Formats: sequence, C-alpha cells, structure tokens
Amino acid sequence: MKAQEIRKQFIDFFKDRGHREHPSSSLIPHNDPTLLFANAGMNQFKEFFTGSETPETKRAVTIQKCVRAGGKHNDLENVGKTARHHTFFEMLGNFSFGDYFKEDAIAYAWDFLTKELKIDKEKLYVTVHETDEEARQIWHTKQGVPLDRIFYRGDKDNFWEMGDIGPCGPCSEIFFDHGPEHSDGADTSDCILDDEGRYVEVWNLVFMQYEKFKENGEIKRRELPAPSVDTGAGLERLIACLQGKYWNYDTDVFAPIIKKIEAISGKKYDDEKYTTAMRVLCDHIRSSVFLITDGVIPSNEGRGYVLRRIIRRAIRFLDQLEVTNNCFHEFIPEVFETLGEQYPQNKENIELADKLIRLEEEKFRKTLKVGLDLIQKEIKKTKGKIFSGQTAFKLYDTYGFPVDLTQIILDDTGLELDQEGFNQEMEKQKQLSKDSANFSADDELKNLFYQVKQEVGEVAFKGYDTSTLETKIEKIIEHNEYFYVVTKQTPFYPEGGGQVGDQGTINDLLVIDTQKPIEDFIVHILKDVSSLKEGQNVTLSINQQLREKTKRNHTATHLLQAALIKTLGNHVKQAGSKVTPDYLRFDFTHTEALKKDELVQIENIVNQKIEDALYAQAELMTKDEADQKGAMALFGEKYGDEVRVLTIDDFSVELCGGTHVNNTSEIGTFLIRSEASLASGVRRIEALTSLGAIDYLKLRSQTLEKVEKAFNAKNDTLLLKTTELQANLKEQHKTILALQDKIQSYQSEDLFSNITKLSNGVELCIVDYKDGSPKDFRNLSDKFVDKNPEAVLLLFAKDNDKVSILLRTNKKNSNIKCNNIFKEAIALCNGRGGGRPDMAQGSGEHTSFEEFKNFVIQKLEEI
Repeated sequence: MKAQEIRKQFIDFFKDRGHREHPSSSLIPHNDPTLLFANAGMNQFKEFFTGSETPETKRAVTIQKCVRAGGKHNDLENVGKTARHHTFFEMLGNFSFGDYFKEDAIAYAWDFLTKELKIDKEKLYVTVHETDEEARQIWHTKQGVPLDRIFYRGDKDNFWEMGDIGPCGPCSEIFFDHGPEHSDGADTSDCILDDEGRYVEVWNLVFMQYEKFKENGEIKRRELPAPSVDTGAGLERLIACLQGKYWNYDTDVFAPIIKKIEAISGKKYDDEKYTTAMRVLCDHIRSSVFLITDGVIPSNEGRGYVLRRIIRRAIRFLDQLEVTNNCFHEFIPEVFETLGEQYPQNKENIELADKLIRLEEEKFRKTLKVGLDLIQKEIKKTKGKIFSGQTAFKLYDTYGFPVDLTQIILDDTGLELDQEGFNQEMEKQKQLSKDSANFSADDELKNLFYQVKQEVGEVAFKGYDTSTLETKIEKIIEHNEYFYVVTKQTPFYPEGGGQVGDQGTINDLLVIDTQKPIEDFIVHILKDVSSLKEGQNVTLSINQQLREKTKRNHTATHLLQAALIKTLGNHVKQAGSKVTPDYLRFDFTHTEALKKDELVQIENIVNQKIEDALYAQAELMTKDEADQKGAMALFGEKYGDEVRVLTIDDFSVELCGGTHVNNTSEIGTFLIRSEASLASGVRRIEALTSLGAIDYLKLRSQTLEKVEKAFNAKNDTLLLKTTELQANLKEQHKTILALQDKIQSYQSEDLFSNITKLSNGVELCIVDYKDGSPKDFRNLSDKFVDKNPEAVLLLFAKDNDKVSILLRTNKKNSNIKCNNIFKEAIALCNGRGGGRPDMAQGSGEHTSFEEFKNFVIQKLEEI
C-alpha cells in the first residue's frame, strides 16, 4: 500500500464516522507563543480543547505536517541514526472536542489498524497510564485485547502534554512488533516494550482531560470544560509496517529522493558507508523545503536559525558523499513527487524554496572549507579526549560553523566535545539567537481575556460599513497602567495582517490602539477611563482621517506585491508588512538588491494602476472558492472556512481582512522611499502614498532649490557643475595622498628604526603609532615590508580603552603565518580580527596588549 493510498483511506475512514476534514495548519504555529514549530496534529485545535473557541463540528480528522528540530521537541541529532526519527514527518490524527471519549477513540483506532489496514492483531500491543484502569478494561472487554498484551506505564511514557503550558492528559499507545531480529537487547524485565528496537509505537490516543497554565509565575493544572480526544499516528511508521520495512527511509515516501541522491552522487544507498548520509539528506531536504514554503526564512535567530542549521547539516552530509557542488536544491522536485498532492499550497512556493536553498548552500560552502581546515588543525592540537568548548564556540561564532557539525566530525575522530565549555561561551556573549518560542506574551493577561470572552462572547467588527456606532461597555480590564475596554461590537479595526489598529474615541476619551489578543475578541486600549463604567452606553468613533490614510497605504501594498511578482517573478512572497497612516512597509523574498530600473518599473506599474482607477472589491467566500479564484494567502497565516478576498480588477487577488479604498484612484500617487536588505533572501521596501508622497517630493524639491542656489545653476547646468566639482576634488585628494605618502616616508625612517632580533634570528619591529590613525596602518606596513623584506612588523595604536593592532611580514616569508598567530593572540585582548598569512589586523582591550605582544614574540621565537 502506497503512502497516498494510506492518507486517503485514513481520511475517508473518519469522514464516514462523522469527522470533518481539516487541512494541515502551517508549520509556523498560529497565535501560539509556546511553540517553535507545529509538532503535533492537535496544535491548531488547542483553543477548542481549552474551551476558548467553539468548533463548528465536534469531530475532526487531519493529516498534519510537523517539524521537531528545535525547542523542547527536537529530533535533529537522531536523524539518520535511528529507523524512525525525522525532523519533518506527517501525523494522522482524529479528534473529539467534548463529543466521544475513550471507548470510541479506542474502537476507531483498533478498527482502522486491524480491519481497514488489515494489520495482524498478533503484531500489536497496548499501553495505558498506570492510573487509567478504565482504558485498560475497554481494551480488554470491548476490543478483546488480552490483558497480558496491555501494559501500565507512568507519566514519562503515557502522560501527554503539548508544552510547558497547554492541554494535557493520560494516553494509550499502540505498538507494532517488528520481530525478534530487530531487538536492541534492552532489559525487558519490567516490560517487553522497553525493547524499543523491536516494538515501535505507531499510534497514541491522548485522553485530553486537563490544561496546564501559568499564573503568577507558577505552573498549575485544571480540568478542561469537556473531556476530549487527541490522537496521532505517524504516517511514516505506519507505512513501514504495511510495506514490511524496518527503516522508514526504505519506504516509498523516501524512494524518489534516494534515487536522485544516488544519481547525483554516483553512490549506492545499499553501501553502508553512504546509507546514513543519504537518510539524513532525505529528511533534511523535506524539512528545509516545507519550512521555507510555509514562510520560514533562513536567518541567525529563532526559526530561521533552525532552518539554517538543517540546511548546513545537509551540506556536510553531501560532502560525505563526495558531492561538493551546489546541488542540495536539486532534490526539491522529488520532495513533491510524494508530497505535492497532499500539500499543493507548499508546492506553489517551489520556486522560492529553490532560490533560498541555493543561496544558503552557496554562502555556506564559502565558509565551510575555512571551518573544516581550522577544526582539523585544532583536533591535531588536542591533547586527551576532550575537544575545547571555547574552540567549538569560535568555529560557531566566527565562521558560522554549527556545533552539531563539529560534533559529527568529532564523532569520527573519537573526541568528545566540552559541551559545558561551549555553553559557557554562549552565555558570555550577547544572545545572538532568540528562541522564537519566547515571545513577549503576557500569559496572565491572555488568560484574563479568555475568561472575559467566555463571559461576554465574541466581539463583532463593524468598521467596514461605519466609522461610528452606539453600543454598551461590557467590561473594563485594568492591567499594567492600561485599560482594555470591551464592547459587543466596534468600528475600530484591531491590529492584524500588517495593518495597525485604529485610534479614535470612546465618548470623549482617547483610544490609543486597538488589538485582537485572541480569536474574535477585540479590545480598545486607553490610558484614561475616568468617565467610563461597565454597562454604560457609549459612542465609539474612529479617527477617520487616520483610517483613510491607512486604507490608501493598505491597498497600495497589494498593488506593490502584484507589481513585484510581475517584475521579479513568482518566487516573491510576502515575508512581513506594516501598514500605517504615514507609510507602508513591505518585506518580500528575493535574493539580491533591486536594480534602479526594476524599482522604476515597479513604481510605474503601481502608479499606472492608480491612474487606471481600478475598483477594489472585497467579498466573503469559502476558502475553497478563494483558492479556485487564485487568491494569494499570507504564508503561515491561519484562515477559517470563510475568508475575505480583496480583488483589484484582474491585477491583484488576495485574502485580506484589512480596510481598503473602493477605487485605486483614491490612492493618488505612489512613491518608493527606500529598498534594502532585511535578511539573507529577504528585502524590504518602504513607500509613501497620497499626501505623504507629495510632501516627500516637496521636501526634496526644496532641498534641490537650495542646492541650485548654492551653485548658482539649474537643471543640466547643475549636474555639469557638480560633476566638475567632483573631478576637482578627486584630483586634490590625489595630491593630498601624495603629500601624506611623502610625510609618512619621512616618518617611517624613525618609526621603523628600532628592529630587534629574537632568539631564533627573526627580526621584529614593534611600533606604537601614538599620534596617528589606524587608517594609515596598511600604507605604513607596505613601506616597512618593502624596506625590510625579512622582518615582522607589530604596529599598534591605543585609543581610550581600545587598541588597534596590525601584524605584517613579506609574502615570501611563508614560514610566518600572521593570521594564525593573530587569531590566537587577539583572544587575550578580548578582541576580534583576522587576515592573511602575510597580514592580519583587528582590535581589542588595550589593558591586555602586553599579553598580546608577549604571545606574538613567543610564537615568532618558536618558528
């Protein structure tokens, strides 16, 4: 049975039993600060379990894409080494939100495995939580599982929790017996299932009864409003059982990728020297592609850093296959050969995945060789079995060399990494990588909002049709010097989709912001509520002037995105945006700076669409209808069954809940103010519209008038004059440099007069350049090596608490490696720097310069 057949059979089985099919959520968790990535099928249903949201149906079935490669759930280090660990995998799941419970959940799982998939019951074993006698009896009396095949397990194995906070409960697991030939030799005196090599968990039934939450900094547990069920069956594990394979990697899920790896590398998967590397590549290309096509961009922090680690690990394993050309991106089509039908929205972003993976590989290969050379040298220096944590950190910090790659190399040499030393070095520096799971969410306030929502219900947004309405205050919440005013309906747009929240008034008091902290719940934020009280009838009025400016900028953002795609290609995806009354900002995926003519073309396209006076029409429709219409969605965003689609003629169709103009002519004009790099593979454009653009042009015009007046010239004459002035300045600069060069030549005779011979005959000149600038170091050192081809120059200049240093010799002195000496010595000054064998330069703390100097002398004397 093939993977796609199992997917379909699973969905059909549960749909026939009253479950509603939900598409997989994004790998970027929606509105959940506790998770780095979606790691289980229940993530998108968390609010249903807690009772903070009400599902439209009480039964659901999904096939969820998951990643476990960071945070609490991290399988990265085990990939390729075990038969079943993956960073990317698919989870089959069926769910009950206060509907059926243990008896039905157990029956569904057993029927699907033994009747639908026809797995031999004699191959299956069951566990229950040590306190859950009810579940044990259901398995035995209702499903006929012998008691000697049902095992009690403790919290570690059979109590499930999504994270430090969130839904949790006891669980019951189903194991498959792969046979005694796969036994790992574990002690099975307590339970035969401790032999994890032979017995493999294929399905977990979680009986969701509790929720863990944080209150006043303490983790507490409470009963959920209604007992629920969350189940998960690993698709890759099930396929292995059905296809008679022990290793998940030997199934049809991975076959196309392995075949492509064999073709590119010329190596065989069956060759044990290369099997592990190929398995890691299979896993890592899947996770890399799906993270990117769900909206994660490689970077040095949070989710982006995890993605970058995965790509760099893969490149290291490509090297083990003796593949050194940039080819990791070439496996992308094979990923979608088995997954494209299930996740078409990811396949649509295949061009972006290709560009970003190609760019990451090119960048990393440039630094990889340097890092590998350095680690091999450090390994040779290592005495004993412990590899320095400080050195491992230097590899990471200076060369971008992931510590897990260092660990892989050390494993091959029998050395052990000083992990504690590495961690200590990480703590010493400023935190370079922020864990995306640690957002600034105020759990106490959020829990309060959930409680108020249960009391007053949802808050309806009426601001598409009106700017003022009469309503009643339902609740006033005071927290940290702010007041959160809740009404049943509001014309105020809450911050979302990049658009800032509305400002305005409640009666005569100023609303400074509007937010939607939880789904379908809008709060007005005020600093003063002195004349307001709960139950009071009030008038809500938005600041119409600010709203109109924001609408123009928001619609212009849609025009900008369409123009970018038209000009640059379909790989352009939104990576963030901000729409304010004053300006718009749009982040998008692109691997290089935009050329001047491209910016002009984009600006012209947008302005042409404004001049064409296109109608902008917003309408509600189902998500399927929006997909059929070709509406673009923001990656990583969660959408309900009904969505709002903004259509601007035949030029732009996007899902968007924001406020917009009715006709593009209302925008007036569009002007790009700046374009710059935001991160590797991500660019940022800031732009202005309407009066904001006109005011900007007026300011530039006024500045130009001042320049024209200063030069007594206009238009082409001004350009000619400034060009002539530039040419004259260049000539004068050359003259000044020539004079400086002469002065330095005279100075150098005195500066370099004090050359001493070390014990081994090496000539060394140490110069304190007291009255000069480090900018002169290069020029001065050129003069030194010309006159003293056999000697070494140590040139330094102190400035307050810093010292700038240069170490230089002639290139022909190949026995002297200035860069190697410098890198070791500069650490003594808590500094940074580097260079070439003939010259190295950097800076550090001047109080430690004597140690630097003595170290350099010592190293030179060892030559």
